[in-house]
Amino acid sequence: MAGRGAGRRHARGTRRRGPAAVLIHPLVVHFPIALWLASTLFDVLARWRTDPMFPRAAYWLVGLGLIGAALAIALGWVDLFSLEAQGVGTAVVTKHGYHSWTAYGATAVYLANFVWRWRTDNRAAGRLLPLSLLGAALIAATGYLGGDLRNVM
Repeated sequence: MAGRGAGRRHARGTRRRGPAAVLIHPLVVHFPIALWLASTLFDVLARWRTDPMFPRAAYWLVGLGLIGAALAIALGWVDLFSLEAQGVGTAVVTKHGYHSWTAYGATAVYLANFVWRWRTDNRAAGRLLPLSLLGAALIAATGYLGGDLRNVM
């Protein structure tokens, strides 16, 4: 018995087969989202606690999240190009634009966060809380828009 959705017809009578049949981006995006939200939690804790473990953990979580985000963004484009080749509608492309720009914004905020930490030897971590909160809001919006994008597909 074939797997669920195997051989299902898509736009223009095409069938999804091979590597393009599996969207990889949704499998990877959880890592930067979780890492960055956890880093924000550690920044909040560092604001009220003197334990140096909190800013140190936030530093590494932000850095690991940047690696995950680079991979997630690249795979997002691969998946979008695959879907466009199959003939998706303009609604998917438009929603992908909103989703992409919030992801770029979140990545830029966390990149600035990481560079600031790196250049100050992570001593200014307490002053990064507003930047961390902005990044958390952007990555939460990105995740929401990405989930909404799946509803259109």
